[in-house]
Amino acid sequence: MKQTYLLFLVFLAFSCSSPNDSLFVIDPGKLNGDIITMSDIADDITYIPLDNKFPIGMTYKHRIVNGEIYLSAKDIGIMVFNSEGKEIRRIGAKGNGPGEYQYASSSYAVDERTGNVFVLDKGEVKVYSSGGRFIRQIHYGDFRKGYHADKVEIFNSLLFVSDNLYMGGSINSWVFLDTLGSLVSVKKNSVPPFNSNLGDDCPIYKFGGDLFYWNNYNDTIFSISPDLSYKAAYLFSSGDHRWPITHIEVQTPEDFRQILYKLFRLVDMFETKQFLLLHYGYLDGNAICFIDKKTKKSFLATKEVLQDGKRVPKSCLLNDLDGGLPLTGKLGYYAIDGEEFITTLINPSDLKVYVSGDEYKHIVPKYPEKKKEVEKLANSLNETDNPVLMMVRLKK
Repeated sequence: MKQTYLLFLVFLAFSCSSPNDSLFVIDPGKLNGDIITMSDIADDITYIPLDNKFPIGMTYKHRIVNGEIYLSAKDIGIMVFNSEGKEIRRIGAKGNGPGEYQYASSSYAVDERTGNVFVLDKGEVKVYSSGGRFIRQIHYGDFRKGYHADKVEIFNSLLFVSDNLYMGGSINSWVFLDTLGSLVSVKKNSVPPFNSNLGDDCPIYKFGGDLFYWNNYNDTIFSISPDLSYKAAYLFSSGDHRWPITHIEVQTPEDFRQILYKLFRLVDMFETKQFLLLHYGYLDGNAICFIDKKTKKSFLATKEVLQDGKRVPKSCLLNDLDGGLPLTGKLGYYAIDGEEFITTLINPSDLKVYVSGDEYKHIVPKYPEKKKEVEKLANSLNETDNPVLMMVRLKK
């Protein structure tokens, strides 16, 4: 049967109302400002090539915990590297056997206190020791409906399991369980059931002792305190950029792309001491927006590239510190001893191509002597080598 276009752009405006009128409202139409570069916010870069003992392939989520680098990869699972990039252990194993996990995406958490690792698998959380040994599994079916793109985190020695509402009908926005699986606290979902097939990933993040949660169908970004109380921290503006709650039927992939084109696609969000960072796509471009939390002034990290015959903005923080690759891709945040880092993974093949290109040859970085170190790094790598962790240290 021929499919018809069914797109009723009905958008949600559900949230807990807050008496605080000073909450920052995220409005895609107002995310503009001066172009920001790496030297504006950072003072150093460290590169850590990851072990080449085995090919990693497609990667998902990297995070740094207690100085160790955790990385999930499609065909391998979760690996742990030391601060020099040497693999030191693996967490469990990817597979269908007892104690194994089927998926190894971004949904895993590490307990900084015990070193235990919590992996969100199909309908359950599997727990592994700091050495990678399987300990137990926690079923959360009584508290959840579905498992699409849910997230887990360890917060205040409790297991946090979130729901991004995905296709509607979610029971709870989040639950807190103890590490044995018993219910401690729950936040009921306030959004009425709806029927959508357009759900997207909605990461969570920690900053300043609080845990932050958001989804595409609520106008509130919540901050959760260690005592598990919560409040509105930021708001999304209303408008046609909000995600629809109706089922969408289209005839071609291009139709689907045209729908996504008009929506505010928030890839990631996290905070530093100075900035609120929004890594997003909207209309014909992508950017990383740095919003100064004191002044509310915004800055954009973006660069025009040629795509399908036209020039469009792409998220890209120009690297004018050492002249190397710009900061882009899947970003992470790490803080230790008063120092803050924004991290990403770069492919050796991309670095080698970049260093041999005209853009690199003409860039004059703040530290010209470090440009030679970038060349040395690129020349030491093979195109098929595993990724390199790039750690950008922020100014204090």
